[in-house]
Amino acid sequence: MLNIERVGPAAVPADADQAMVPMRDGVRLAADVYRAASPSPGPAVLVRLPYDKDGAYCFMPLIGRYFAARGYTAVVQDVRGKYRSEGATEFAVHEVDDGHDTLQWVAGQPWCNGDVVMWGDSYYGYTAIAAAMSGHPALRAIAPRVTGSQLSTVLDYGDGTRDVEQTSRKMYFATHYVDAGRYEWEPDWTRRPLRAPFDDFFDRIGKRSANFDAEFSGASRFVPPPVKALLESRPVPALYTIGWFDNCAIWSWHDVQALSRHPGWASHLRLRLEAIDHENYRLRDAPIAPSDDHAADPAALERMLPGYLDPAIEFFDAVLGGSLEALPRVRYEICHGDWCEGETWPPRDAPEFEYFLTPEGLAAEPPPEPSTVAWTHDPSDPVPSQGANPFAALFDRSDLSAAGDRDDVLRFTGPACAGDTDLMGAVTVALTVAAPAGAHLHARLLDMEPGGAAFLIAKGQVRLDAPRDTAVLDLQHVAYRLRAGHRLALDVMSGDFPEYVPEAPAGADPWTSAPGAPATRRLTLGGPDPSYLRIGPR
Repeated sequence: MLNIERVGPAAVPADADQAMVPMRDGVRLAADVYRAASPSPGPAVLVRLPYDKDGAYCFMPLIGRYFAARGYTAVVQDVRGKYRSEGATEFAVHEVDDGHDTLQWVAGQPWCNGDVVMWGDSYYGYTAIAAAMSGHPALRAIAPRVTGSQLSTVLDYGDGTRDVEQTSRKMYFATHYVDAGRYEWEPDWTRRPLRAPFDDFFDRIGKRSANFDAEFSGASRFVPPPVKALLESRPVPALYTIGWFDNCAIWSWHDVQALSRHPGWASHLRLRLEAIDHENYRLRDAPIAPSDDHAADPAALERMLPGYLDPAIEFFDAVLGGSLEALPRVRYEICHGDWCEGETWPPRDAPEFEYFLTPEGLAAEPPPEPSTVAWTHDPSDPVPSQGANPFAALFDRSDLSAAGDRDDVLRFTGPACAGDTDLMGAVTVALTVAAPAGAHLHARLLDMEPGGAAFLIAKGQVRLDAPRDTAVLDLQHVAYRLRAGHRLALDVMSGDFPEYVPEAPAGADPWTSAPGAPATRRLTLGGPDPSYLRIGPR
């Protein structure tokens, strides 16, 4: 039985003034205003989100009051087509223009001195980036968290490889982008084709998501502007917060790497790297006890807010006070370690670690003679993803030790650490592997505890657009303390489902086709072209 709940807008709080903000095409967007206490005009912080400005999920009333108590009039707006705002419900189509027009309205209000900053997580961090693309002169700084300009897209690396598609984009369109409200439901991921439970859902509610259907029509309008549009915009100070366990971090790093290379943006960029997942659960609390669950316990939420908001307020204060250069360029949290500051990421003195994949595990030297190992991937029975919710990876942080016992997973384990060892920087896995076009390659870097439990440090994946005999997987970046007695392990496989779509037959769409036949992949170890794992500066 499919359980479906539609959630509409919550009541506007008594201490918020709702305004209907006009856009250039006459559509009006609903915004709540939480006034700062000062009688004089002052700066404003703008948040534009699709998740209900008054609802419990993003606790915007608490956030609005928090900013207002610290001197910023907070403006929290439902984006076009969502909750109390007018217009069509269209993902990422209007955010540049609507951001510009909302900034124009905020800057012109009598309680605003003309200085506006923007803050937000995920999609409401993306709207801050989109507003920066608009070039509005009132926008003084942005602080996007766990997001990026290419949010939810499949990155193409231009070398015959691309990301494996995350299932979350189409799931998102079937929950948040059907109409002005949201739908809470869970698909049956065992159904095939993969699209089947979604069509059943649309039949049940008697309507469809134009955003979902556009994914299959070949004429989708629902694509964020490229990062090039951001690079070509007027640079503004930007504080990017990236979570070490965030399933959306790939888009954060994509932006940061591009901005860091740009002469105009690089000096404006600040990084905050935290041991959090997308829903802001922390590694130090994982797995999350009920008393630490900020989504369910008001006391836990109150405890969370300072660490969640104060870094952005400090950043905004520095920008508006003319003292941005006094802030460190990078603040980063070492998993199982301390907070650090620096001028670069990775740190200039970060050591480089190189491990070669061998028949015995991870080793400092490659075997002189090549050998092969194989795994057989069955798209009908892919390797399971690490937990129930990829956005809350730390909520029920999973022990992945059993995955190494599967026949379709190759696990390479290194020696025990004699002392605490800090792994810092980019993680790259290079595989000498014979794989056809359409093949998926996944890798997980694990922390193996002395008792045998295995926990995720980082992961990466790639889809091959053409047959090849080598592949490089980007596992992004880490700051992780491998404690004494622990071991590194690397899993290589061809599935991670349901977080990522399973392989489909050559030329087929994984959402509309039946699974393909089992396929054997062969990995070369050692010899002149060894497979390896590298961690460190890049």
